[in-house]
Amino acid sequence: MSGIKNKKIRIIFTVFTLFTLTVPVIAKEKEAGKTLLTQASVFAKRSNVNITLKRRSKIFERDEIHVGKGGRAQFRMVDQAIISLQENSILQIKRYKFKQGSGSNSAFLKLLTGGLRTITGAIGKKAYELHTPLATIGVRGTDYEVEIVSTGMYVATWQGTIQLKSYLKSGCNMLVGRSQPYMFAYINPQGKCKGLQQVPQVFRAGHSSNIQQVGIKTAVNPIIESLQQALPVSPVKTFKHSGLNIDLSHPAKEINSKSSTLASSIPTFKVGLERYNLAETGKVINFQQSIGGYQVNWGYWNQFSTSLASNTASENIEASLDGMIWTAYDPTDASIVAARTGTARYDNVTNSLLNGSSGVINNLQIQMDVNFESGNVTNGALSANTRSDTWVAVFDGKITAGDLDLQLNGASVVDSNPTTPSPVRDANGFIAGDFIGNNAEAIIGGFGLSEDNVESNHIEGTFIVEE
Repeated sequence: MSGIKNKKIRIIFTVFTLFTLTVPVIAKEKEAGKTLLTQASVFAKRSNVNITLKRRSKIFERDEIHVGKGGRAQFRMVDQAIISLQENSILQIKRYKFKQGSGSNSAFLKLLTGGLRTITGAIGKKAYELHTPLATIGVRGTDYEVEIVSTGMYVATWQGTIQLKSYLKSGCNMLVGRSQPYMFAYINPQGKCKGLQQVPQVFRAGHSSNIQQVGIKTAVNPIIESLQQALPVSPVKTFKHSGLNIDLSHPAKEINSKSSTLASSIPTFKVGLERYNLAETGKVINFQQSIGGYQVNWGYWNQFSTSLASNTASENIEASLDGMIWTAYDPTDASIVAARTGTARYDNVTNSLLNGSSGVINNLQIQMDVNFESGNVTNGALSANTRSDTWVAVFDGKITAGDLDLQLNGASVVDSNPTTPSPVRDANGFIAGDFIGNNAEAIIGGFGLSEDNVESNHIEGTFIVEE
């Protein structure tokens, strides 16, 4: 990575002044993966510098990943493994070497605090180790979970088998998995292990990092069937369609996802290791299908929940009462995007589904110039009005392998009443998009903007903008 460009843009009504600050960061280590999503404080400590991580941020060998209180992060590694970190977690990437077809691929991770869940990739089928303060975990092609608590450590193996080995000679060395007597285990500070017959409460309660004591039920003459009953198997879902979700609890956070269907007003969305589901008490509002003649559906959930996305578990881990705007769609085939030439201006907003803390949003305008030959997106601008405010933002982006990657460069909000002058306030957030249509003639997108230091003032929505 030759450099990271940080841009701050101050927008005063219609006058945009751009300040660019370039901070060189030289990546001395090999890329280990990319960030799928983050929540709250998530950063990588790299060469004694703390680098904030956001969606699509690269992570490298030797990085130390920190997830703060109330935080969460998910990463897709170079071997297609997925790692999900819970709040108050620190993970060191000691080694992550992968080259397709190589026989020397290996990974060595170290979880210092908190909790981790991972679905291992190509490396995990052969050589993969996770070190914790109490034990090492040897992995071969599994979906497993670890939680470090004040009284010890819990592990769960949802698929495959792991080897749990204490550092102490008098400690334990046991296999944990569906094909083993136990799927769950607890290890105390002295390195002693106990197989558990029931799903530990630490996982049932939402993989919380602040649990002080969890009761342990010792298993006697365990039977594999009883273990399976402890963890009901969910129907296997496929996620063939793309999706974009805006959690109104965190409207300035972008969430790209995969959707289970385009034929229902209550699809399930998969984000990394989690599923987004319509809550039983929730309602679907403003559901629309085949919007603008495209393979696009969207709607608003007034309540939703998130669950672990394993086909062998569905433990509720978080609920939001603020709602979610969601979009499910089929993007334009990447080969069609690659075949286009010239530059196209997208500036005709034909459809939108919007929400704001100040009420109705109107006069949404979006424009961007897309150069299909260079792959650059330029002159991106967004504006919208609420009853009390005018919001403006600027952005750019790139096309990579048919995927449209938009990047917000700056945003501001100002009182919309011209007779009452007020200072311009900075805002932050995201904008995202993807090509739709038979010839990429339109873009399906979403955005979320929040006023700096006033998160209660925000606007968000999804839109279709055509050439």
